[in-house]
Amino acid sequence: MPSRKRQRAPEPEPEQDSSPRVRSLWSGTITFGLVSIPVDLLTAVRPRQTAMKLVDSEGHALGRQYHCSKEGKRLDYDDLVRGYETDDGKMVVITDQEFESVAPEMSADIELRSFVPMEQIPALYFQKPYFLAPAGKSAKAYVLLTETMARTGRVAIGSFVMRGHEYLVAIVADNGVLRLDTLRYADEIRTPESIGLPQRSKVAANKVTLFSKQIEALTHKELKISELEDQDARKLQSLVEAKQRERDAVIHPKGAEAAEDTEGGEGAKIIDLMEVLRKSLSKSAVARTAETSQPIDLAERRAQRAARSAPAKKKSAPARAKRKTARKRARRG
Repeated sequence: MPSRKRQRAPEPEPEQDSSPRVRSLWSGTITFGLVSIPVDLLTAVRPRQTAMKLVDSEGHALGRQYHCSKEGKRLDYDDLVRGYETDDGKMVVITDQEFESVAPEMSADIELRSFVPMEQIPALYFQKPYFLAPAGKSAKAYVLLTETMARTGRVAIGSFVMRGHEYLVAIVADNGVLRLDTLRYADEIRTPESIGLPQRSKVAANKVTLFSKQIEALTHKELKISELEDQDARKLQSLVEAKQRERDAVIHPKGAEAAEDTEGGEGAKIIDLMEVLRKSLSKSAVARTAETSQPIDLAERRAQRAARSAPAKKKSAPARAKRKTARKRARRG
C-alpha cells in the first residue's frame, strides 16, 4: 500500500517589530586588503527629550534672522559666506569654490588603517556611537569580521567621508554587531597640565584603606540600568503632561460671555434667591435684587399681616349673618 505523505506543519512567521525603523545615514563599504564589506551606517543614540524650542509667550515658533554687526542691517541667506577666524582674532572670508578645493574627496569606503587592542584607545577620544548593518545580499563577510574581531580583541581604526567632512573612526565588535565610534582628533584633547590640574602625589596608606572601605560598601556586582536613566527628563515630561491635562480640562460654558459686562457698561444683576422663593409661595411677595434688599424686621412684618387680615374679618361678618338667616327660614318652611 502506498504510504501517506505526512503534511509538514507550517513554520511560524517571524514576529514583526512594530518599532519604527531607523533610516540609514550613509551607505558604503568597509575595505582593508582584498576584503570589501558593504554596510549601512545607523545612529545608535536618539535626541534627548528635554530639548525644547524657543517660542514667544503664546507658544508660536520663532524664526532666526541674521544681522550685520557693523551696519546693523538684516541679511538674507544668499548674503552669508564662510569665515575662518585666525589666532589673532582676524576673520578671513572663504568662498564656496575655495572651500570645495580643500574639501576631502567624496568616497563610499571606510578605509581601515590598522587593528589595535581596545585598551590602546583612551576613553576621552570616543565621541559618538553608530551601528554598522550589513547592506549586501549576503552577510557572511560581515559576520566573519565581527566574530574575528571579537575573538582577537582587536579594534579597527579608519576614516571615511560623510557630508563633506572626514571622520576618524573606530570599529568595535559589540555582541555580534559592528559598532562605529567617531573619534576626536589629538589636537582636540586637552591634557591635565594644560588646564592646571594637580600633579600626581603620594598619599598615606591608612587613608587609602579608609577610602577602600567606603568604596567596598557601595560596590555592586552589576550595574543597574535605572541608574543611567535621565530623571530630570522624566520630571520635565510629567510637568508637560500635567499642563496638557490642565489645559484640556478647562471648560468654557456656553453663554458665559453674557454674564460679563453688558453692552451698556452695566454689570449683570444678581437676583436674591430667598425673594424668588417667597414669590413662588406667595403672590403678594416682591422680588428684590441683592443691592436693594433690606434686613427684615419681625415686628413690622407682624403689624403688616394684622393690618391685611383685619378688614377681611369685618367684611365677612354680614355675609355670615345672611347665611344664618337663610338657614332659619329654610327650617320654618
